[in-house]
Amino acid sequence: MVPNYERVHHRHGHLAHSNGGSFPTLSRSHSGSGDPPKGSRRSIIQGVLQAVVLLCVLLPLWMLLSRSGGGSSAQGEVHGGMGNAAGRRMMSQEVAIYRPASHLRKLVLVAGHAVFVGLNYAESNQENVWFLEEYQKVPGEAQSFVDHIQLGVQEAAKDPQALLLFSGGQTRKEAGPRSEGMSYWVVAEAANWFNTTGVRNRTFTEEHARDSFENLLFSLCRFYELAGHYPDDVTVVSYTLKKSRFLTLHREALRFPYEHFHFIGTPEECEY
Repeated sequence: MVPNYERVHHRHGHLAHSNGGSFPTLSRSHSGSGDPPKGSRRSIIQGVLQAVVLLCVLLPLWMLLSRSGGGSSAQGEVHGGMGNAAGRRMMSQEVAIYRPASHLRKLVLVAGHAVFVGLNYAESNQENVWFLEEYQKVPGEAQSFVDHIQLGVQEAAKDPQALLLFSGGQTRKEAGPRSEGMSYWVVAEAANWFNTTGVRNRTFTEEHARDSFENLLFSLCRFYELAGHYPDDVTVVSYTLKKSRFLTLHREALRFPYEHFHFIGTPEECEY
């Protein structure tokens, strides 16, 4: 007995009979021939996109883990060989490259007050080769800068563990991209470091400070950058009128021990 397909649920399509209606055929309601429904296509596309996203996430992660594993192996080999003298020397050389002043313990800070704009550093004791504010344009002002530089060099020469730092940033826009710290360093270079020996290799610059507080703060940070530790003692070279400012306000703000903080001052040539 042939079943009656006339009562099949409408979701299976419309029935069409051929050859006397013995067997039903389903008539297609979709426009394309053999195309999947829209919902099916959307599911396929979403699956492909999810697979691509997953691949993009997992592939870099796998590569990173692979490199980390190789690095750990290499590090293990290096550390495994650190027991010999060659390994220790290699590590010491690497530390010296990144910490050129790791053996120094004292900071001698010379606070900058102007930017050199001349061409001949041998004339550094003349006011017209410095970019000066109006209140600085007095006779002897340029010589006071040179005096500070010389005092800093002489103070650092007394202690082979002292690091000399010329501090001061690009404080004058009209002077161009020149810093006070580098200006002082070049003046010392032109003066042959005032006939001292061994100080040049222990002298560096700090080229971001804009005032006396930043002179001290940034110089302590610069010392740490160069040595890998903070200084045991600090000596500041500046004008005498700034002594209480450095010893009381700035030092206390940074909580540096009073007994390890020193000041060398010279008379000011102008009113601040």
